[in-house]
Amino acid sequence: MIRSTWRRVFKFLGSAILATWLLVFVGTWSTLASFIPQGVSSNKAVATWALAHPLGERVVRVLGLHQAFAAPVFTVCVLLLGFCTALCAWQRTKVAIHKARMLREAASLDGTAVAAKHDLEVECDASFTDEKVLTVAADTLETLGIKMKRRGDVLGAVSAQWSVWGSPVFHWALLALVLALLTGNLMRSEGLMGIAVGQTKPDAAASYGFVRTGSLHDWGRVKRSIRVDAFDRDFKTGGIDRGPTPTVSVLDAAGKVIKTQRVYPNMTLKTGSLTIYPSDYGLAAKVTLLNTAGGATGSSYQLVDFAGETTAGTAPIETLSVGDSSGNPLLTIAVYIPLDRKGDLGLKQLPKTPTARVVVTGNDGATVLDSVMSPGAHIALPSGDVLRLDGVEYYARLQIVDDMTIPLLYAGLVVALFGLTLAVVARQQIVLATVIEGRQGPVLAMKVRLWRNASSSLSEMKDELAAALSGSEKGSTK
Repeated sequence: MIRSTWRRVFKFLGSAILATWLLVFVGTWSTLASFIPQGVSSNKAVATWALAHPLGERVVRVLGLHQAFAAPVFTVCVLLLGFCTALCAWQRTKVAIHKARMLREAASLDGTAVAAKHDLEVECDASFTDEKVLTVAADTLETLGIKMKRRGDVLGAVSAQWSVWGSPVFHWALLALVLALLTGNLMRSEGLMGIAVGQTKPDAAASYGFVRTGSLHDWGRVKRSIRVDAFDRDFKTGGIDRGPTPTVSVLDAAGKVIKTQRVYPNMTLKTGSLTIYPSDYGLAAKVTLLNTAGGATGSSYQLVDFAGETTAGTAPIETLSVGDSSGNPLLTIAVYIPLDRKGDLGLKQLPKTPTARVVVTGNDGATVLDSVMSPGAHIALPSGDVLRLDGVEYYARLQIVDDMTIPLLYAGLVVALFGLTLAVVARQQIVLATVIEGRQGPVLAMKVRLWRNASSSLSEMKDELAAALSGSEKGSTK
């Protein structure tokens, strides 16, 4: 009873119906996730979506769709799909092993073996010689799409052993893809990084404005940095406007360039496990803080995004903090870059004469300084320090994905496609024929197995051969 129950359970888990429903769920879930911002609740895109869709947010939050590919329900379904695929792949592998053995044995059978054990007998005209029977049979079967080869006293059309491995290869490749997806979710990192033109940032968690990592992701193994070399707001190639396009370089731990490339939609930068996509752009002000002795204590790029609701037309993404000698915060510096205007609209481009508006607030939030600076200008801060504006440039916001399983996914897809093609195209058959002596003349004895993509059927072969050999058909199940 228990053994029978287990067999039914394993049969259900290995069924195509369950696998199909799981694939439909995974596909639907992934599609929904593409329309819903991904990330934690503090992420700006997620918070904005939640405010715009309060009712939908309740459902999305319960289901975990903001972190769709790490949600328990998705993980369980993918694991179950992997188990189902493994069972299915194993079943098909056993069948393929059995078929391959039969093909190997069939390829070496002689006339005596076929005569001793065959599936079909066709009586021939008594006047036919053995040679004529085989010649007519070969011609007749060729008209049915079965090309027979002569080997001594045997006609044969036996498929190659590799022809049976398409389905197992396809299913094992699917399992590899499922495992790669699970491993990728655990080890990958994905986030948004803003980099000004000329700026280089290490590929580290602190460099991202938003980043999501799998539980097994190790920042210690990441030894590279990313630089934006140039920015073209209206890049055109091949007669197509590609839109805002940064030129991005990936550097190794020693600062040597690994790869440099323009990045725009449908033209991502790929190197190793890293993939870089364009996301958005804004402006950046490079500032340097000088101490009372005139020495530079640090330079930074202050990134600003376009914001139509502000007077300047931009808003800072982050602020700069100035502290005392003990490190206690004294002042907060926010930088805006006033835009050129066309009517009431700020133009989303670098101003013809760039300037920066610097707003300094104290610990109590009160504004203590509000000044507009040109590149190269200095302003004295209430702390005694001096702020210098070095320049104003574009910055590119890049979506950066570090997933070492991506090459494996591509390889798995190629192998899966190969297996599927082989399963769909490759013919799997055993057709052997020899002549034996009957009571009234020669008889064509045939051993036939038609598994996949056969060009004819057993009944059609019987009828055509019987007519061609001018004898009445006589079936046998020997």
